[in-house]
Amino acid sequence: MAGDAILCVVDKVLSSVTTRLFEADDLRALYAIEEACFEPEVRFSRPLMRSLAHDPNCRTWLGVVDNVRVGFAMVRLEGEDDPSTAYIWTIEVLPAFRRRGVARALLMRVEESAREAGRAAIELHVSERNVDGLALYEAAGYAQVDVEPQYYGREEDAFRYRKELGS
Repeated sequence: MAGDAILCVVDKVLSSVTTRLFEADDLRALYAIEEACFEPEVRFSRPLMRSLAHDPNCRTWLGVVDNVRVGFAMVRLEGEDDPSTAYIWTIEVLPAFRRRGVARALLMRVEESAREAGRAAIELHVSERNVDGLALYEAAGYAQVDVEPQYYGREEDAFRYRKELGS
């Protein structure tokens, strides 16, 4: 009975989150989210974000709650080393909107984009310190496949995660 109540609450939270594809006038909001989520030394630059958002080989999804852009995800649909593998550049959610299903909804969208593009797997890097991110990916079926020392350039390792995508 308690499990049913929890599922009902989770369904209600997830149903209040919508996702949609990036539009050109979203760029300023994306960068504001980036600034709220990351310190300057590890932020994406504005030119890089603009480039990724407009890249035909990438999909940028926005997470929206009550008509407010509260998060986004960027996925490259073809891996650099393996064209059958997509790569998640980032999933970011404003701190005030975390733990409301936004990141999970965005993760589901990028996986759907990768499947629609015919990709067999999807990979990402996540900081060893990002406890919430690690929990999200592991709960979604991602497995750690590697550790990349000092990936973030500040004595912070990254774990590389991978998920095989079924049809």
